[in-house]
Amino acid sequence: MPKTKFQDLIFTLIMVVTMVYCMTCYNMVVEVGLHYSTFLYAIRDMWPEALGAFIAQRYIAGPLAKKQVSRHFTMGKDKPLLITVAMAGFTVSMMAPIMTLYVSILHNGFGSEVPLIWLEKLAVNFPAALFLQIFYVGPFVRLVFRQLFKKQLQDGKVFNKSQMRQVEN
Repeated sequence: MPKTKFQDLIFTLIMVVTMVYCMTCYNMVVEVGLHYSTFLYAIRDMWPEALGAFIAQRYIAGPLAKKQVSRHFTMGKDKPLLITVAMAGFTVSMMAPIMTLYVSILHNGFGSEVPLIWLEKLAVNFPAALFLQIFYVGPFVRLVFRQLFKKQLQDGKVFNKSQMRQVEN
């Protein structure tokens, strides 16, 4: 969906912040229950996780997911919805283990219990992350992204006309 590196950066930022916020709320609800303050605490406490998720998505999971999708699907030939769902699935299949490990170490330190904490949390987080990504966060972020870059996406252009002439000459 993003056409330029800048658009890809913005899309990644919106996706990461939204997904981390939702997963932070989810984990807080699982651990202590749902309260009105959950939503405020999540926005306050999510930033170390958001930074880790941005780095993991941008430099590990994103490139690997794109490679997997391009290996199994062909743009223009396969249905866009199928490609979108596959991208979400491949991304979550990498991000959930990475982020669950990162958050397990961040919150519990690095000790002999980390593998057990990580596996237990992963069993709880993976289905929630996949569900959120496919049905809520992914569609929401794509909608926001389309609104932010409406003009560029409608024109199908990366450059305006004068910039295009300069590139051609």
